[in-house]
Amino acid sequence: MRAGMPFLLIMVLTMPGTAVADIAAANARARSGDFDAMGEVACAQEVGQALGPCGARVARTGNAAAVVVTFPNGFRRTLMFEDNAFLRGNATMSGVGTDMEWHLSDDLFRVRVDDQRFEIPAALVVGQ
Repeated sequence: MRAGMPFLLIMVLTMPGTAVADIAAANARARSGDFDAMGEVACAQEVGQALGPCGARVARTGNAAAVVVTFPNGFRRTLMFEDNAFLRGNATMSGVGTDMEWHLSDDLFRVRVDDQRFEIPAALVVGQ
């Protein structure tokens, strides 16, 4: 039993690092324009604004994805996902990206980051 403990400790300590590396790699791919897929999502940039069409591109690495959503006015926001969960949005002039709410239902991520809202198909995020 004692011989297995160091191995277990190593596994536990390296697993979170892998996830962080996946997110960092997905973000790096998105920043460099290396995307796996693109599509259209519903979004609203301002409070009270109706959802409308926005372009979206996704860069995936491992179990992480960075989705870059482009509003009709050209403003972009990157949304980060891991293991079928929304993590946060990138910091912008609109906010730091941590004031958020989200849920996944009917294969659709419904996300609010700062004052912006998004409806993103899970298939776009995870690549089905």
